[in-house]
Amino acid sequence: MKYTVKIADIKDKPVIHTMLQNYLRDLTEFEIIPQSESGEYEYPYLKYYWTENTRYSYLLYCNADISGFALVRKEEKFFSMAEFSVLPNFRRKGAGTLFALDVIHKHPGKWHIEYNVKNTAGKKFWNKLILNLVGTHFKKGQGEEENREYLEFTVDIK
Repeated sequence: MKYTVKIADIKDKPVIHTMLQNYLRDLTEFEIIPQSESGEYEYPYLKYYWTENTRYSYLLYCNADISGFALVRKEEKFFSMAEFSVLPNFRRKGAGTLFALDVIHKHPGKWHIEYNVKNTAGKKFWNKLILNLVGTHFKKGQGEEENREYLEFTVDIK
């Protein structure tokens, strides 16, 4: 399979919105995510990924098929993987690892990735990826919210 990461432009917003709703629904297994009166999961930040220069949106393609998305924020001191999802039929085939590494390398510098510890697949994915990326040169800590952990690390310019 050929994997391609593309910057998502404004015309891709409906696609990301749909995938984000599915992703948020999946996360309700681990945490409470508020819903609007219409039944959509609330995510008030999506619109800012096309209006603020500190937010970045990406789509993953496997061959010609959209297979995932990533939302990245530039915080004061680091980049943050705000949301990251690979569609189920593309998981456990290496797509997520290649996608995450591609996105991370697009933003050299300090990184902060946070996850819910109840999401054992997500926890395992991020810990393995970061260990393979930077070895033991990362910081792991307790997130500010209950059941959250974070990984902080630095990626050099290639």
